[in-house]
Amino acid sequence: MGVIPRLTMSFRTSLLACTLALLYTATANAKGADDPSTEDAPFAGSGSKGPAPFATSPSAGFAATGQWVLSMRTAGDGGGYFFFHKSSPGDWELSLHPSIDYFITSSVSLGATFGYRYTPADTGTTAVDLGGRAGFNLNVNDHVGFWPSAGFALNLFSSNHNTDTSTSFFIFAPFLYHLVPHLFAGVGPSFSVLMSGGSGKSYGIDFVLGGWL
Repeated sequence: MGVIPRLTMSFRTSLLACTLALLYTATANAKGADDPSTEDAPFAGSGSKGPAPFATSPSAGFAATGQWVLSMRTAGDGGGYFFFHKSSPGDWELSLHPSIDYFITSSVSLGATFGYRYTPADTGTTAVDLGGRAGFNLNVNDHVGFWPSAGFALNLFSSNHNTDTSTSFFIFAPFLYHLVPHLFAGVGPSFSVLMSGGSGKSYGIDFVLGGWL
């Protein structure tokens, strides 16, 4: 009879110790799940649950539905040459074309541009370009995208007190590099051909700098 009470007391003591250990473990796990300091953070011991600085992709959000894009292009709709550009026939030209685009659906854009350019010929030639275009954007990775566009332009020329008009079809296919969110630069091939008011083609490598809202 003396042995059984001792065994019962030992069993009760062991059961109580196991119960206390399980309660301690459960409490510690619950505290760790609720404590933000135990989460992974960009810097050890910072206690932050947010992403590391600059973790967001610079191109994330570009080309979303309803987005406006403002840009300055050296390849304007119907003209606007900067890097390597030569009309055939014609002279070298240098100009910039401010543009605005709107994404009607994800990745699909409609845009318009206004341009003023000057040709350093003997008499000097000025031109005003008004154009519209459609484009499609493809984000390749966090920084690089491809945004080709094509459209038509109305070109007004003035040279030696004479004025003329022409229409042209153009293509511009720049690769974009998103420097930071909402700001990009791009370079790519361009091509245009006169459809009325003359003949000739132009081609080259052009540049675009822009931002999106």
